[in-house]
Amino acid sequence: MKEEKIIKLPVLFDAGGDVSKHWYILFYVRNPRNNKLERQRIKKGINIYSNAKARYLAADKIMNELKEKLIQGWSPLLDENVIYDDNLEFQTYIKNYRNLKSKNGTFRYYASKFMDFIKNKLEESTLATYRSKLRLFDAWLEGNSLNQVDVTAINNRVMVKFFTFIIEERKLSKISITKYRQILGQVFNYVKKERKQYLNPCYDLPETNRINDNTPQPIQEYDIVKFKKEILEKDQQLWLAICFEYYCFIRPGKELRLLKVGDLDLGRGTIRINSVNSKTVERVIGIPDNFLLELRENESLMGALRKDYIFSKNGMPGGVALGKNNLRFRFAKIRENMGMPEMYKFYSWKHTGNVRAEISGISLRDLQFQNGHASSKTTENYLKNKRKISSERIIKTFPGI
Repeated sequence: MKEEKIIKLPVLFDAGGDVSKHWYILFYVRNPRNNKLERQRIKKGINIYSNAKARYLAADKIMNELKEKLIQGWSPLLDENVIYDDNLEFQTYIKNYRNLKSKNGTFRYYASKFMDFIKNKLEESTLATYRSKLRLFDAWLEGNSLNQVDVTAINNRVMVKFFTFIIEERKLSKISITKYRQILGQVFNYVKKERKQYLNPCYDLPETNRINDNTPQPIQEYDIVKFKKEILEKDQQLWLAICFEYYCFIRPGKELRLLKVGDLDLGRGTIRINSVNSKTVERVIGIPDNFLLELRENESLMGALRKDYIFSKNGMPGGVALGKNNLRFRFAKIRENMGMPEMYKFYSWKHTGNVRAEISGISLRDLQFQNGHASSKTTENYLKNKRKISSERIIKTFPGI
């Protein structure tokens, strides 16, 4: 029986970028009362802006929030949340609409239970990675008529076939292959705890050395000057965010986005990154003197409330933090307009600061503390991957012809 779609996720209709026309977000939800997908439109909060950039930013925020609500079970057609039976495909249970799927021990059943087991232990971004990879494996099982079999039928031979598929047909990188092995291995270890005689099939799996390098790269010296001039002229709030990355090695995710005025001690010249927002552990970061002076002279920052987010709406500190992709999109737009390479990403400024600091002679130990790395070995590997220089002596003292 063909699976019925419960929702169609939101898409933006932007009239080809024409701001003289109304833009709207379109999505569909199934009405349990008549079993039909019904179209929903949202215009509010988009057309109040007169330029395309502002409309795209507003629409992106609305669609992200809407998508999250829909996935969690919200429906504009019901007074209460839809209850999802399956974490992997968002299948829903509504009385008199669909019966709960039988718990017959399929991979999908155990993967869904596993996601419920870990959902309070991991960050949402990490959970999204788990969901994505488990959905692909489940879709592959379905394509091979294995999605309805008992989980014990998924043996090492099946796993070898799947990993051959993602290496040879999907052409995934070594990093992605390793992540699949880790995540699927965790799911099957969970199965093993519930099915005592079950053998985890994730062993002797195919590997690859393929590198699909889309990671942010440090910005080259001549391009730093060009970016500074352009961004200072077009978007001063974005440049302030870049400076926090560059000077203080603050990660551009929650660490930067949720940074508050009260986290800054401009007297002592330090920044506190609390454990909730930190990728690693709570830490105190030193602010280099040249950046500290700029912060002390920043009138909007000095006049803000301690509870204000440093990066809020209208380029000023305020009570609402910017969306998680806001600064990244703004930098990407400027990069695109300048014709700069895509290897330059918003995260590149943290790498740039690290590389320049090392070249200037700042010790590995100091860089470790500023980055919040657990060991100097982590910092050493990080710098080696970013700087890609084998020998300073060769560069400085190699004899000419």
